[in-house]
Amino acid sequence: MVGHAYQCELALAAAFQALVAHVAGGKPSATAPAFTYLMTPKQFDTVRRICDRQGWPIPNCRGILIDADAVQHPLEQRAIKDGCSRAEVEDILVKAYCPHSVVRINRERGRQAIMLNAHQRVKVGACSLYGFAIVELKTAGLKNYLAPVTAYHASEAKRRALLI
Repeated sequence: MVGHAYQCELALAAAFQALVAHVAGGKPSATAPAFTYLMTPKQFDTVRRICDRQGWPIPNCRGILIDADAVQHPLEQRAIKDGCSRAEVEDILVKAYCPHSVVRINRERGRQAIMLNAHQRVKVGACSLYGFAIVELKTAGLKNYLAPVTAYHASEAKRRALLI
């Protein structure tokens, strides 16, 4: 079973690498590869409990669509604001959308959750940080689902604050 989990993480990393390379290469979004990150049962249950407590619609879809739009914002903003390389942004995304990530409410915004990998660190420059993604609850007809907003890296202090 451990081998299978590792293979899944490698496949996820390869999918992010291909998508980030496409977007960074300036190719059209319409031709970009896309995939779905399937939350673990524990992650999905946590999201559902958060939504129930907040009085938000309960998600009925475990998948999070990862497409060109999902990586465009973190790729641009992490490079501009933090000087991150393309490989560092890939690593942030891979670590954030990971079976090891915990899910918490984003207290700064409504109808948003944070997926934080508090176990595996991301190397950004000389710093060892944590990758996290912000996802937002959306509704389309009868479908309630999570959609990516952005991804960041967080210091140990920020990690502790998010896990409260």
